[in-house]
Amino acid sequence: MMHGYGFAQYDSRFDGFGSMTFEEVSDTFGVQVEDAISDLELPEDMDTQLTVLEIEERYGVSGQEIASYMVMNMQQLNTTLNPRERLLMRQQATQAMRAGRGSGMYFMQQGNCACGNFTTFNFNESGIIENFAVGGNLLFDSVEISDFEYLDEQITETTAFYQGVDSQILIQDSPMGIFQVRAFANKTVTYNLADGVKASLEKNLSSGLENAVPIKITANNFEGYLVFFRNPLPENPEGPINGTEAEISGDKITVNLVEYSVVMFRASPMQPSLMQTGYRYGGNYTYMHQVFNREIATGRFGAEIAFRAGSDKVSVTNYAPVSLKVREMDRDRIVLGVESDLPDGRVININVDNETINLTNPDRLRIRYDGAIIEEADSIDELFADGNRPLCYRLYENGTASIAVYIPQFSEHEIIIDLVPEGEEGAVNVSKTGEMASDEAESIGADEGINKNEEKVPETGVPKAQNEKGDIESSPAFEFGFAVSGLAAAYGLRYRK
Repeated sequence: MMHGYGFAQYDSRFDGFGSMTFEEVSDTFGVQVEDAISDLELPEDMDTQLTVLEIEERYGVSGQEIASYMVMNMQQLNTTLNPRERLLMRQQATQAMRAGRGSGMYFMQQGNCACGNFTTFNFNESGIIENFAVGGNLLFDSVEISDFEYLDEQITETTAFYQGVDSQILIQDSPMGIFQVRAFANKTVTYNLADGVKASLEKNLSSGLENAVPIKITANNFEGYLVFFRNPLPENPEGPINGTEAEISGDKITVNLVEYSVVMFRASPMQPSLMQTGYRYGGNYTYMHQVFNREIATGRFGAEIAFRAGSDKVSVTNYAPVSLKVREMDRDRIVLGVESDLPDGRVININVDNETINLTNPDRLRIRYDGAIIEEADSIDELFADGNRPLCYRLYENGTASIAVYIPQFSEHEIIIDLVPEGEEGAVNVSKTGEMASDEAESIGADEGINKNEEKVPETGVPKAQNEKGDIESSPAFEFGFAVSGLAAAYGLRYRK
């Protein structure tokens, strides 16, 4: 009987997989036997001449699990596979590994492998992240942090945090695939691009750093950015980080960080299923996320939150000291609380899918700010113009909505997103959809480029995972950030003594 576990249709090496010995499987896919045994939680003294089916019978680790593990960790690639086939295999392996464990965003651990709904990777205590992928799309074969002295780690639902003596790694399972490296001393971060991934300098996105131009990362029909900014959590959060540099050489990106600087990968959100097709981002959607990446560096983008599959598990990423938390959540209704001690305004973004709020009729979507229907802008740039009134801007993109809200000044504010009753759509001033406004945004992006903002000090993001629905209301979104900041301060002081 043939056991290809669904992968033989792409890669013939999986033909007869169940009858292969464990040693043969490891050698075929270039995975160290010892690593595979450890990650799959098999006995250290296991006979590696046992077949996959014999291991399943004796130890209860299924052939499907072993096959999926090999897909996610293989070092010897089948050169006959095209990028789409590799993507489909990785997505299928991710689904198999998470089968029966619920939907939504969260990390499931298997040895050194963290498998999220959007983000997957392997962590090595020497400071190497391997096989970093978003939506099944393998982006970095490895990311190496120089002189990473491992101290501790914590994975809480949607956020993975790894603490070194003088650096931190934070990775988030979210549509944005957030991946930060924070330096508390001079560090070199080396990104080794996966096969088929391209990197290019984006000089029209200003980071305010002469030698650290944002870098665009593309793979098939997917894109994201490496951006650079200052960590606002340590003391003196407005000091300079001159000396941060980045360069591209072939399939390698080298980033030199100085104390308190941060490099972050952030993807333009795309549903994993869409990565299997020839889908491309709409012009307005692309421009919106270019602006977000620009404003992360200037510090005017405060935070963003993502909802998926109607799940209680949401991802919150803070780019400034802005508390963003869920007060209430039900089908077709979300109530958010936003507050900060910052003296001036910030923009937040809310990303939802059709399983969380019914987006089939965009005219029914209602956004209220402190009880009143919020005014809607014609372009994303209006929200970053430092106005004195709240504004929102929204786009619909293939079953998702991105809703950006400008908060002109802080106390405590409430944002409610829900649906107006059917037949009352005309009562709401509805913004243009992505398709309706795309020509306008493409014109802005092509003719004027992204506006440069070099005067403001960059700030960083602080991912925070929120847990089950009962905890959402009372758990401050910035709490995790302060916790890891405290750890960093303690370790940093120890390092500098």
